[in-house]
Amino acid sequence: MDQYSLVKVIGQGSFGRALLVQPINGEQNYVMKEIRLPKDDSGIRNSRREAVLLSRMKHSNVVAFIDSFEADGHLYIVMEFCSGGDLLLKIRQQKNVLFTEDVILKWFAQMCLGTKHIHDKRVLHRDLKSKNIFLTDSGTVKLGDFGSACSLNSAKAYAQTYVGTPYYVSPEIWDNKPYNNKSDVWSLGCVLYELCTLQHPFQSSSWKSLILKVCRGTYAPLPSHFSYELHYLIKNMFKTNPKDRPSVHTILSSHRVSRLLHKHLVPEKKELVQERTHHWKREEGEKVAMFLGQKSLVTTTSTEGTLQEEQSTFENNCIDDPASRKRWAVGTCNTVMGVLRNADIISTGSMENAEQTDLISEAEYVETQERRVRKQWDKDPPERLLSILEKVQLCYGFETYTLRRDEHGDKVDGPEMMITDYSRLEPRSDDEDTDFEEECPYDWINELEEMMS
Repeated sequence: MDQYSLVKVIGQGSFGRALLVQPINGEQNYVMKEIRLPKDDSGIRNSRREAVLLSRMKHSNVVAFIDSFEADGHLYIVMEFCSGGDLLLKIRQQKNVLFTEDVILKWFAQMCLGTKHIHDKRVLHRDLKSKNIFLTDSGTVKLGDFGSACSLNSAKAYAQTYVGTPYYVSPEIWDNKPYNNKSDVWSLGCVLYELCTLQHPFQSSSWKSLILKVCRGTYAPLPSHFSYELHYLIKNMFKTNPKDRPSVHTILSSHRVSRLLHKHLVPEKKELVQERTHHWKREEGEKVAMFLGQKSLVTTTSTEGTLQEEQSTFENNCIDDPASRKRWAVGTCNTVMGVLRNADIISTGSMENAEQTDLISEAEYVETQERRVRKQWDKDPPERLLSILEKVQLCYGFETYTLRRDEHGDKVDGPEMMITDYSRLEPRSDDEDTDFEEECPYDWINELEEMMS
């Protein structure tokens, strides 16, 4: 303590005190964290861990480590002073006036950069909250207070000790399960929600109710004026299964919101988060579009491995073969749209394999196929019908005609008679056609032409 002079006490907690100090021979302000050392060796090692971990962090969005020493049974950690206060203070100063989305995204992007740096060093912060995130005079966000942080042995390791502030604790910790960096992502989601609403996402009057809300992931939605990307991000950060939550790197590089976050990053930071991402380039997309424009559809049979050209539509022999699939090929048609434009709707047969014909007689098989054949479009009737309509006087459109009489010659205007066809009331089997494709034994267009002549 001899090399620093005390300016004032700026905070107190279970850890000890936070002091604002200045070097004896300087005017620069620093924060000195005073921690009373426990008497047992394991407790001393745990207390020293904060200074060790903080000294490893060299990032513009993490509070800088200056010095550490022990004196009079205390551990002193000297750190960078953030004169802008913490985010909790900023939230309280708003007095129900919401932050703008640009401000929120600017702060959140820097929070993610700092957290990514920590996670890249296999360190879990374990106590990310608005009170432990600080601002400088210039508006730079810095993560601080590594008193609860821990280091993992490997990238796939998990921590198990309960640590954290109840409002920001992830479901897996409440559920007494091992946790990893995704637990910090949950806490970051809580801070982001606070910035958007000025309230905790999960709050209750009792511990039991609070834990239930967290474990179920039930929270009030964000105000509707925020962008879809922000709503989507909160939803994903509050996934109760940590495997479903995005990592901080994913949020910065390939998440829906990353495009908005990048607007608030300096160029060198963008390069750091984009080093492992791959996106479509416009030039490559144009090449793919040109390639597809020169292709058309052909069929290939997996057993033969030979290509057959698709002329205008599916042929019945191709349909009978379930192994037939479509492939792109060069030279069969100018474009894909050319093939589709010339395609017709035709009758389709049974989708059963040819091997099944051995189980029934040939006559039964042919009868089944004929019964299951569907109608195909006929190009002639529409053309003939249009030619008739072009010649017909408009007045004919307001008269009523009977184009077909039944077999007994009953007139439409005759006595009212209702005949029930009981066969229609019987349930149909799955093999029967339900499209009401009745056979029409006469050419009704010829009859119409005779009437109009």
